Amino acid sequence: MKRLLRSGLLRRWLFPLGVIILLGVVFRPHEVARDFWQVRQVRASTAPADLLAAAQASARLAERIPWRTNFWEQAGNYALQGGDPASAIRYLSNAEATGGLSAEGLAALGAAHQQAGNARLAIQAWEKALQGGLGSPAVYLQLYQAHRELGNYTAAARHLQELDRQQPLDAGLRYQLGLLLAALDPESALAHLAQAADLDPDFSASAQSVIAAIRTGLLGDDPAYTLLSAGRALAALNEWQLACQAFQQAIAARPDYAEAWAFLGEASQHLGGSELEFTPLELLEKALALDPNSLSANSLLGLYWRRQGDHEQALKYYQSAVELEPNNPILRVDLGNALAYTGTFEAALEAFHQAIELAPQDPASYRYLATFSLSYEYQVRQIALPAARQALSLDPDDPASLVTMGQVLTLLGDLATAERYLNSAVQADPNYAPAHLQLGLVYILRGDRQAAFSRWALVQKLAPGTPAADHAQRLLQNYFP
Repeated sequence: MKRLLRSGLLRRWLFPLGVIILLGVVFRPHEVARDFWQVRQVRASTAPADLLAAAQASARLAERIPWRTNFWEQAGNYALQGGDPASAIRYLSNAEATGGLSAEGLAALGAAHQQAGNARLAIQAWEKALQGGLGSPAVYLQLYQAHRELGNYTAAARHLQELDRQQPLDAGLRYQLGLLLAALDPESALAHLAQAADLDPDFSASAQSVIAAIRTGLLGDDPAYTLLSAGRALAALNEWQLACQAFQQAIAARPDYAEAWAFLGEASQHLGGSELEFTPLELLEKALALDPNSLSANSLLGLYWRRQGDHEQALKYYQSAVELEPNNPILRVDLGNALAYTGTFEAALEAFHQAIELAPQDPASYRYLATFSLSYEYQVRQIALPAARQALSLDPDDPASLVTMGQVLTLLGDLATAERYLNSAVQADPNYAPAHLQLGLVYILRGDRQAAFSRWALVQKLAPGTPAADHAQRLLQNYFP
């Protein structure tokens, strides 16, 4: 024994044992060995149950061998991978409290908080990961997404710009950065949108539409107008959150800007009306109070009341809008639809004819008339059929006009000819969902249920979240319950 003490071997063996006793740790070698074995086993498995078992084993090791703080981080990573963010947060927080959490562990802690639905705590963890030297693209992307979720668009843009610097050839990132900047600082968005279009032609059309709107806005030398113009372009792309931000920026620049208040009221409806201090109706009425002659305020109030099903109220505002801009064919179409909703078909018909007179070379003018006739089955052969023919004569390859003719012929019972026009629409644009939707109706009327099912399922795949997809879903539920 004395020889062992002199050699130091016994002291080196007794020291950790003394630490274990002082810390109150009960060291059971067989249990530790079992936990080590369980952790090693998971390396060959991605099953959630195995990952969670490994997390628990790692946590037990951390408790039994407290000077090995890496076990807490390991436990947290396994719990996160196994789909248990609450346990991951607990384990990773233990690692952080003992000073044993790496920058990668902080990133994992942020991901766990995000999965648990706490974006603010996620951001705090990811910011610490950046301070710890982990400037990976994944962290910047997560920070961008979290800040955007919270509506902090300035911070979101900052992190997206850093990510863009790391991945300059990623067209999708450049495009998203351009859209985000369009809502904050439109002029600075131009270069990013143009570069996104150059990198990937798939972004060209939408990027160019925003670029054109911003350049038009810049001609007015009014920051509020530029923001409004950019916001409207974003809204046309269904980027309603960003559009809302642009409209709010425009109001901040010019609090008496009626057009911006009106479009903010429209954006609020698309966002559920819960993100702003005022209700959509209050925003729209604010716009009208600021400027009773605002075309946007009157037309968007008409649209608001039409959505509410109060067609008399809608009609009043559409009439005011037409009086303000009598040569606008789209306003005549809106008025025609409002009149039709109130059952005054003759007056509605006159409004649609006035729209055609204002835009006689636009196939859409004739399609609006045909759609009115089809919707109410009002003189289909006398009104819808010649209107559909005229639309096709102006553009024989227009898939929208081909579908309108297919709809007319379907209602008139000529299914064979309807199918021919609809197939022509599909050939003109294979991704045009309304053509597949109407073909499904033709097939179901002919008794070909399988073909109808295939078309309607395709509509949902081609155009998710659109009215066509919603219609297809209802048809599938009705015919294939």
